[in-house]
Amino acid sequence: MSEQPPIQKRESDISSVRRIARNTSFLTISQIISYGESFVYAILVARYLGPQGLGILNFALALTQICAIFANFGLSTLTTREVARDNSKASKYAANVFPIQLLFSLITIGLIVVFVNAAGYSQQTIYVVYILSIGIVLNTFSSLFLAIFQAFEQLEFQSILTVITSVVPLCGAVIAILLHLNVVVFALVLLSSSAAGLAYTYATCVRRFFVPRLEADLAFWRSALKEAWPMACMAISVMVYFRIDVVMISLIQGTTAVGFYSIAYTLSEASTVIPTILLASLFPILSKLHQDSKQSFRDTSAQLIRYLLYLALPMAFFVTLWSKPLISLLYGEKFIPSIAALQILIWAAAIMYVTMVLGNAFIASNLQKLNMKLTFIDVALNIGLNLLLIPKYSYYGASFATVATEASGLALGLFFLGRHGYALGLKRASVPPIFGLAIIGVISALLLFENAPLTLITIIDLVAYAAIIYKFGINDDDKRLILDLLKTLRLTKAQM
Repeated sequence: MSEQPPIQKRESDISSVRRIARNTSFLTISQIISYGESFVYAILVARYLGPQGLGILNFALALTQICAIFANFGLSTLTTREVARDNSKASKYAANVFPIQLLFSLITIGLIVVFVNAAGYSQQTIYVVYILSIGIVLNTFSSLFLAIFQAFEQLEFQSILTVITSVVPLCGAVIAILLHLNVVVFALVLLSSSAAGLAYTYATCVRRFFVPRLEADLAFWRSALKEAWPMACMAISVMVYFRIDVVMISLIQGTTAVGFYSIAYTLSEASTVIPTILLASLFPILSKLHQDSKQSFRDTSAQLIRYLLYLALPMAFFVTLWSKPLISLLYGEKFIPSIAALQILIWAAAIMYVTMVLGNAFIASNLQKLNMKLTFIDVALNIGLNLLLIPKYSYYGASFATVATEASGLALGLFFLGRHGYALGLKRASVPPIFGLAIIGVISALLLFENAPLTLITIIDLVAYAAIIYKFGINDDDKRLILDLLKTLRLTKAQM
């Protein structure tokens, strides 16, 4: 393949940056609104339901989220990848993927019913699970529409959906609290949010893209399922890894322990908003880059990891520093046991800043089968560690298991991507932020010993860390790219 002329290449780079900036701007705004609303929702629900009620709701969510991945079966990710490469395939994929996902959803709901009754959960817990199981069908269909929007790089629709599915639960929760209703009603509120999301995505698809239809092209089904099953296994494994600890804690320690763990897990998960937004914008572009130039694909992935690593380590450090006042202020004294869990889990979130990029790199480079095998290893390790640690250390043990599994996944992912010609240079990129982390760690220890206020410590740490990264971690190309991106963001803002 011949190289592009310099001028055309420069124009292509600027166009890519503008698309990323546009999509990232929409997603960032919607995520800020969504996280603000979800933040208020989480606080209200936790304070009202308490550890036990919150534990029931979050257990049901974890169980149905795990099972929903089977219903999706990787077909949404496959749709994004293939439609991003050829937009004319969108209607064909939607017509055939819908009936497959409906069939898988019904099978999934049947398995959930059998499990919760056999496991001996309380009747109230079973009712909550039943209600949220219906949402599997609704959310699966919504995810397919979102996959099409993402393939067309029209992420403003995903942004609007994000706002809708955060406004509805918040409003419903406020009403339920004012009426003094129980946890079952909160499950109904979440189900209504799923229904609203599906209604919006369907209407948007009809208005902006095409009228969805159903089709039974069995040859297409076989081909799609054959291509998607590695992605499905990987996605199921990832969701099992992220949610199985909640199910295991509920079985071994009870739903109250789930409530304490959920607070820490929710806050640590929320801290990954930056890579989540950025990678949603970048995945279609990474897929195209791999088709056009593997060198550009590798360089872009390495640069992305470097930037995210610069953010991840100080993020985890400052959350650890502020965890006690944060949980006490937001959730009250009854959730004090969640503090230590948050201080552990936040470091798993920091590692995820990098592993999320690796996961996208595996799929974009058509290495999903290898990624699936590595994910199986992570799941087996996580389940083994949970079985070993939860009985003795409860949700603290689950927190340690999560960090250990993330670290293992990072090491394996980097190793095998390197073996396939995609060495991403994490060892070299990690030196400046680790050095900066060590410096602010020493500064914080000295100031804490002198009883300095956390606000002053944080300001001094931020200045010191930024200076270190600017001096040792940012080169001239980075500065030019940042300036281009800032200019593009200003133009995008002016056009909105």
